[in-house]
Amino acid sequence: MKKTDLLLLLLCGFFIFACSSGGEDTPDTPDTPDTPAPELKTPIEAGNDLYGIVIDNAGTPVEGVVVSDGFTCVASDENGVYQMARNKDAYHVFYRIPADRPVQMANGAPCFWKKLSKDQQRYDFSIGAKQAVEKQFTLFCLADPQTNDATELGRFADESVPDIKKHVAACTPPVYGITLGDIVSNNSKEYVTPTIMPQIARLMRQDQIGMPLFQVMGNHDNATKPKISEGSSTYDLAARRDFETQFGPCDYSFERGNAHIIGMDNILLSKPEHNPSNYELGFSEDQIEWLRQDLSFVSKDKLIIFCVHAPMYKVLADQQSKVIGMLQEFPNVHIMSGHSHRNLNYTHVAADPEYSIYEHNHGAVCGAHWKSTICAEGTPNGYGVFVINGTDFSNWYYKPTRYDKTFQIRMYRANMRFNYTPIQQFYYHEANQIVANIWNSDENWTVDVYENGIKTGQMSRFAADDYDVWACGYHAGVLGHTSYTKQTEHLYYYTLKDVNAATVEIRATDKFKNVYTQDTFTTNSQSDYPTVANYPQQ
Repeated sequence: MKKTDLLLLLLCGFFIFACSSGGEDTPDTPDTPDTPAPELKTPIEAGNDLYGIVIDNAGTPVEGVVVSDGFTCVASDENGVYQMARNKDAYHVFYRIPADRPVQMANGAPCFWKKLSKDQQRYDFSIGAKQAVEKQFTLFCLADPQTNDATELGRFADESVPDIKKHVAACTPPVYGITLGDIVSNNSKEYVTPTIMPQIARLMRQDQIGMPLFQVMGNHDNATKPKISEGSSTYDLAARRDFETQFGPCDYSFERGNAHIIGMDNILLSKPEHNPSNYELGFSEDQIEWLRQDLSFVSKDKLIIFCVHAPMYKVLADQQSKVIGMLQEFPNVHIMSGHSHRNLNYTHVAADPEYSIYEHNHGAVCGAHWKSTICAEGTPNGYGVFVINGTDFSNWYYKPTRYDKTFQIRMYRANMRFNYTPIQQFYYHEANQIVANIWNSDENWTVDVYENGIKTGQMSRFAADDYDVWACGYHAGVLGHTSYTKQTEHLYYYTLKDVNAATVEIRATDKFKNVYTQDTFTTNSQSDYPTVANYPQQ
């Protein structure tokens, strides 16, 4: 074997080892001290104590790759060298995966980062061979798996994982995924980082779930009792460490096709009394500065996909304004969020009336915290699927767990009474009216009604947010979970022309001209309650 070939082999092995665990469930590991390191042809400036070289699979330096410690962003120079002054709170160093490089994997998960050690200053990255930029790809967004114990892990493994993997296989590749926070739940006495988080991490590996899956941190992924110590000067940073040890950086970005995808932690534990149940929705000034630097390296014609846990429309006003203001510098921005355990499409309106940012607030993988098979406002347990073509979306839809992707509507007789106190009927409840819950709808949808096969009109959206009384009756009246009742903005009503029509069908058309139909009324009968037992089989 030639000396150069041996060096390249060692470099590739070095990268894989540095991202993997040495132990199955602990991804962090220091660099191997005896791996030959390429020469740095750029002098390291005084004060820069975090640096290294970015190379491809042939050992050639790569220019223009953005590298960060979570506080500062820099780009590698013509010699592949990056350098910066390491922030005292930095926990990882990582690179932004370029659109023309592969997503490299370690232990079945994307690996683009290395844990920092106290005395080491140099960290090198091998980013793989150059490839064609993907013209189209599919992105799965999974919000709130939120497993709390072995039973909930079992439901995630038995219900969600096979459904996701099967649907990934049915999509045109390439396919990537991102989890929008609350991967675990830290409310339980059983919550212990070495057990729950690594167990769900194993279920999220590519061989299990069918795709590379990135992660975003949620409030329930924080440590239960964060302690400020060396390397974490705030409660918020200290609370991140469990997540960072298992999944890598909390604030990062990567590129696929013509899209710049950002993942950020927007849960703040900034006060001593803050904990996973007592927090603020927002960003630290350090995070906002990191985002500014990250976006400074992004071409203004890119599609921006901004992924967070909590809905951006609920973030502290001044911080929301700063972040949205930076995102508005790009012509096409979509926000992906979770946290609310309901499905909601929201438009952030800018000062320019012709410009807006669309936020997809996703229904939960766990629904109403694994108490049923639906979210509190009636959306089925599930996840979002987005097809990106160039700098825009060519399709998106909400995929209900264990149902076909065409299942997008529940239809009710408006005058039916449900098992819920104090509300037993819909606001519109005349004998000749029908109601529909269309969980992924927005103002671009049209909802037509057909009676006996003839179109007779269009459904109207409820004038104000209201309850899906059937969903409330299921959670509160049948299961006894009175706290799992939420209002929704995606209810529609219609007054039938023929109250005795033999057939009634709803045909809902989205902005992509997908037509979703429903011709069966959901009733108050036991068989219509979606229990695990009567879930559709895989």
